[in-house]
Amino acid sequence: MSRKIEVDFKLLVVAIAFVIIATVGSAFATYLIFRSNSGPEASSAQASTKIEEMGPTFPVGEFILNLSSSGSHARFIRTEVILEASDKKVVAELEKRKPQIRDQFISLIRARTAEQLSNEAGMELLRFEMMKEANKLVNKGEVTNIYFVDLIIQ
Repeated sequence: MSRKIEVDFKLLVVAIAFVIIATVGSAFATYLIFRSNSGPEASSAQASTKIEEMGPTFPVGEFILNLSSSGSHARFIRTEVILEASDKKVVAELEKRKPQIRDQFISLIRARTAEQLSNEAGMELLRFEMMKEANKLVNKGEVTNIYFVDLIIQ
């Protein structure tokens, strides 16, 4: 004997509508989640990390110096430094003061140990102090950045 299953038409329509709404809702939620990685927020993040134009530069030159050491093992550094200036007038002034700048930089670098320069914080502190000393020697404008083009510590 077969048993006949009776299905209410209204219940079937409600169930199908529920499945459609759940599918559309989950698709929309998925869209919102993945859109946040490539939407306007990501575009503004990419815009903020856009590379800025460099100002005029002045090569200070190469330095090969002994570092300060607490033990008997002598350590040295070889680096090349380039200054970025706010304008070309600053570069002209830096050229006139190159011996003074080199002297200041030699004093600052030699006062460091290899351990201090081996981490990012130590290099950033050296960069900050070098920029401060270079800006003391400039009357108009400023040195806006310092680049270590070559850096070897042994």
